[in-house]
Parts: sequence; structure tokens; C-alpha cells
Amino acid sequence: MTTRRDRGALLWRVYAIALGFNALILVAFIAGSMFFTGGQMGESDTTKWQPVWYWPVFPVPAWLLIIPAAIAAVIVIPMCVLTPASHVTRLLNAAGVTGGSAASAYVFMFMFPAKSGVFPIPEIGTYVGPHWIALALSLVCLAVLVVAFLIKAAAYERMRKAGTLPQ
Repeated sequence: MTTRRDRGALLWRVYAIALGFNALILVAFIAGSMFFTGGQMGESDTTKWQPVWYWPVFPVPAWLLIIPAAIAAVIVIPMCVLTPASHVTRLLNAAGVTGGSAASAYVFMFMFPAKSGVFPIPEIGTYVGPHWIALALSLVCLAVLVVAFLIKAAAYERMRKAGTLPQ
């Protein structure tokens, strides 16, 4: 039989894995680009040594970031509700993972522009890539986490002053 606290921890793990995957994609892309493409980090950059493969090492399709961000967006509210005030640091950890996911989506939406879309980039005559959807979902998650943290932190502080925090 799982307890209320266990379900909050389980949802936090799923949330952290989903958005941690997005951040890991960025790290893998940067490492792969540095090593395999001769240090070329963007399409307009030059190589610093003989490349093994040409840029990009692997193009990052938008769905690869959108699906985990959508999973996190579905999980974030139940996770915040089921997280007890005594575990408010869990929400801070989730905010860190969310920031990494948002940074990943931000980088990729400019690195892989689209021929058509919603947000134009006039300088290069294209549109930001559909990775912006993952960025929007991550920012929604971050807003929910901030609100939940403010509510839970107040309860945590009351518990701390009353000496009722679990050991």
C-alpha cells in the first residue's frame, strides 16, 4: 500500500526523469558537436580540427523535447499537491531540472529553425523551431512550481517554528 508521501515522491521521480532527459539531450549535443564535428557548435561556425562527421552530429527533432515536457506538464500539479510541506526541497530540485529543460528548448529552437512557423527570425528569414513548445511547457511547469513552493515554504516555516518537522 503506497502512502500519500510515496506517490508525491514517485511523481517527482517521473518529473525529474522527463525534464532531465531534455537537459541531457543538450549536454549530449554539445559534447557530440565538440568532439565529432571538429568543435563546430552551429551551422555558421567553422571547424577547429578535422571533423569525423559534419554538423549537426544529430539533429534534435522538436518532438524529442516536447513529449517529455508534456509529460512533466501533466504531472506537475499532482506532484505539487502530493508533496508534503516537510519535503519542500523536492520542489526546489524540480525547479532546477525545469530550468535545464527550458534552457535546452531555448537553445534548440534557434539552432534548428523552421521554414514556417509562429515566431519569425527576420535576421535570417526563418522561424524559430517548434522546440518553443517544449520551452512554453517548461515555463508553465516552472510557474506552477514557484506558486507551490511559496505555499509549501510558508507551511514548512510554520512547522519548523512549532518543532513539528519529521526527522
